[in-house]
Amino acid sequence: MGDGGNGVNSGSRDVTYTRYEEGRSRPVSRPVAQEALITLFVNDQEWVSFLCTPRDLNQLVVGFLHSEEVISSPGDIALLRVCEVAEGEVHVQLLGPVKLPTRRVITSGCGGGATFADLAGQREPVTSGRRIAPPQVIKLMTHLCRQGEVHNHAGGVHTSALSDGESLLMVIEDVGRHNTLDKILGRCLLTGQQTANHILLTTGRVSTEMLNKAAHMRVPIVISRTSPTDLAVNLAREWKITLVGYVRGRSFNVYAEEWRIADGR
Repeated sequence: MGDGGNGVNSGSRDVTYTRYEEGRSRPVSRPVAQEALITLFVNDQEWVSFLCTPRDLNQLVVGFLHSEEVISSPGDIALLRVCEVAEGEVHVQLLGPVKLPTRRVITSGCGGGATFADLAGQREPVTSGRRIAPPQVIKLMTHLCRQGEVHNHAGGVHTSALSDGESLLMVIEDVGRHNTLDKILGRCLLTGQQTANHILLTTGRVSTEMLNKAAHMRVPIVISRTSPTDLAVNLAREWKITLVGYVRGRSFNVYAEEWRIADGR
């Protein structure tokens, strides 16, 4: 697979604004999270646009193509070219012709989430004996919140991570929480890191497309700092995914497959 660039940048830029505090105003220049409209072309055909943080774009595209089952591995890609952010385009040439999904479902994902999968469709349940102790849930979420580089510098982004239960294997940030999962998948595909039997952590809400991406990665445990939706809870129960939410301080909620939250591994 050729790669014309990985779209890496700081993920933030300085903005000047007025700060009001205790009845006084003053000009301030501080960083805010970047957001860009990036259009994906596959085999010279315009397909879909992302609102995303313009970094790690090769990982985002590879993860998205795999999640949407357009490719089975990065080996299906002959060329991936990330244009300058100002141009707002990523071009992918596949080794063979492909019929791109056309039924577009706009999801609840902030940052313009889109998926072509049938969110009500059937997936095989995730069979995994992976367990995690309650103190480790809290510890991993604490580490996640501390390691958000862009979030700690500028705010305004979601942070997600893949974990082996002991440590965070990779940490990804983006203005779209669903984009963080596609970037994690893309990085795993490009580096040979397995996702099955691992744990996903996120600071964002777990809605249906988030759960669907986790099931695609065969992840048995999803942990969020905030809430799931009711449909995500239903999908987690159907697909046998342990779903944890509202990890705050020393407490959290378990919405599905509670048996994996237990002392011992």
